[in-house]
Amino acid sequence: MKTALFFRNFNEIEFSKLEKGSCVFIGNEGCIYKLPCKDELQQLKKSDETIEIHLITPLVSQTNLQLAKDRIDELISSKLIASITFNDYGLFYYTADNHKDSGVKYYLGRLLTKSFSECPWSDHLNRNEDEHVQKYMNGFVMNDPRKIKLFQDMGVTGVHLSVNKKNIAGLNEISERGLDIIVHLDTIIGAASRICSQAQYHDVKYPDCKEKCEQPAVLKLSRLWSLKEDGYIEPSEEVKQVVPQYIVAGNITYYRNPDYNFLIDRSDSIKYGIVDYTFNRPQFNR
Repeated sequence: MKTALFFRNFNEIEFSKLEKGSCVFIGNEGCIYKLPCKDELQQLKKSDETIEIHLITPLVSQTNLQLAKDRIDELISSKLIASITFNDYGLFYYTADNHKDSGVKYYLGRLLTKSFSECPWSDHLNRNEDEHVQKYMNGFVMNDPRKIKLFQDMGVTGVHLSVNKKNIAGLNEISERGLDIIVHLDTIIGAASRICSQAQYHDVKYPDCKEKCEQPAVLKLSRLWSLKEDGYIEPSEEVKQVVPQYIVAGNITYYRNPDYNFLIDRSDSIKYGIVDYTFNRPQFNR
């Protein structure tokens, strides 16, 4: 497994901390306005020619689809990127159709490879199911040989996964089908929306939302609504153990992966292990 750093925007990068031959994933899983431009990637490459640059593209609304297409065209033509990760089928189809011989690798992102087991309380939701049904539910949407072949025929060489102890069998199955496995070691996506949660909460629009987005909000469970009590009550210790602390960054809600060490011990099947720079800043440390 090769360790990589994930930066949600260019301004986060601390060039002095990048080692020779560093692997950098840059972009955003939710916000189109966070896509880096050609000049920024040139600056990154200029700092060290051996840096391996991978682009992560977001969920894209119809309004911003042309913006995303233009940026993809620009960055592929720059020949600065090793791969593009897609979290939007429309943008992927456009790129696969228009840049067939670019030499850039195509990966599917976490918004397109979801697993039921990414829900922190999935065990409580499927506990009455048969064992084989639980195994199926805990797999990824990519655990289908026909689907894997379809995407491989379109040029996909790997997938980003949010992996935990419950879905490790799904990871192994996908790996056996010949796809590269890229695992986000520290975070799991809890939810995603086409509407930016932080912009909506603060009642701002782009570009005024930028500062809010770059300071992710922390959500903690404080009280529960009880039908029996007809009001809010303190959560039990059992509930507190199940419900994680969430971090909202733009229109994506994340939580810490509790199985980080489990993944490190199984690194042989992982091509890239991604460390999230944003959530490893001091205010988000465990």
